[in-house]
Amino acid sequence: MAQVDEKSPLQGGSNEELLVTQKSLMQQGYDYSPSELSQLSWGLRFTPTMCMIGALIGLYFRLPYLHFTLAALGIIPFWFPSWHPLDRFYNGILRPLWHGVELPPNPLPRRIACFMGGLMNIFIGCSFLANAITLAYIFGGILITLQIVVITTHFCVASWLYERVLRMIGRYIPPISSARAHELVEQQGALLIDVREPNEFAKGHIVGAVNYPLSEVEHGVWITKIEEAAPKAVVLYCQSGLRTQRAIALLKKDGGVGKEVYSLGAMSRW
Repeated sequence: MAQVDEKSPLQGGSNEELLVTQKSLMQQGYDYSPSELSQLSWGLRFTPTMCMIGALIGLYFRLPYLHFTLAALGIIPFWFPSWHPLDRFYNGILRPLWHGVELPPNPLPRRIACFMGGLMNIFIGCSFLANAITLAYIFGGILITLQIVVITTHFCVASWLYERVLRMIGRYIPPISSARAHELVEQQGALLIDVREPNEFAKGHIVGAVNYPLSEVEHGVWITKIEEAAPKAVVLYCQSGLRTQRAIALLKKDGGVGKEVYSLGAMSRW
């Protein structure tokens, strides 16, 4: 591995400061670098904007079946991250017009938000069918407000709630401090693991880290690698901390690896 300046903790990487909107995108599950998030930012506004316009039309003209259609757009793609019709329309038709960045598959927190939006559209449609016009407008007002917030700031209430629920039920593993991570790795011999994909690792990583992609832990490859390295403990990190959460949960499943497992969280925290 190439030597780097000790003052620079990342090899080939960047310590760019995250904007509030970029942090919100990470909370939605988009585990990318700040520059990549900037490129995705406008494209990711397309689908919620179209859904909001559809909801406004449905509310104004009292069209329950339009709301049911919008509900299907939000609920069905929950099981098919790459198949949201509006995302595919953007990627296939609009994006090439200005050579924009292709929208990636929707991560779980964002899919949960789409699912909840779909449920709200069902409530609106049912309210119109039951002639409960006031109730339909109440649900509609809440939905439009949430959509405006996510379009303008990328802050998603549903993704925020998802994270809070994980914390409440003990499924969220809080990251250790940077000082503790340095102590474990540099003084106690812990193995520092980057769980991102190899192409991301090649672009920049913490000096001394090894690359065990999350896709490998899902297939059980990690267990052998960690046992061969024989560390006293392991410290995991990724771009934002989301994949680290998933990796630790998988490692602890069925007895884990017999080592102390820690989360540094985001690479920038090193």
